[in-house]
Parts: sequence; structure tokens; C-alpha cells
Amino acid sequence: MAKIQKEMLITDALGMDTGLAAVMQSHGLGCFGCPSSRGKSLEMAAQNHGANIDALVSDMNAFLENK
Repeated sequence: MAKIQKEMLITDALGMDTGLAAVMQSHGLGCFGCPSSRGKSLEMAAQNHGANIDALVSDMNAFLENK
């Protein structure tokens, strides 16, 4: 199974499972609906929103593993 990496683009991560949007929202990231998110990495988005990237990636991967 593919893993989420902090360097991934938001759209690539959501392409793995759209349910990851809820995980992103739980970390304060609502940018998955923003047109500029197409070129943003998860790390950049987390930095812009003051989120902990390591916790975000961990939770996103846990979500995928528990499906």
C-alpha cells in the first residue's frame, strides 16, 4: 500500500482516498478545496496553517491502514 509523504501534493494525497479530507480538516487544513492547493505539498499547507506535519502524515497513514 502506498504511504502518505509530507512532500506529496494535496491533490495526489486526496487521489489516494477522498476520506483523507476529513483527516486534513481535523488538523486545521481546509485547503483541499482551494484551487491553489493543486500545487501545494502537504508540508507547505501544514506550515501555512500552523499544523504539525508529522502528526498529519501519521494520522493520514493510520486512516489508510484502517480502511
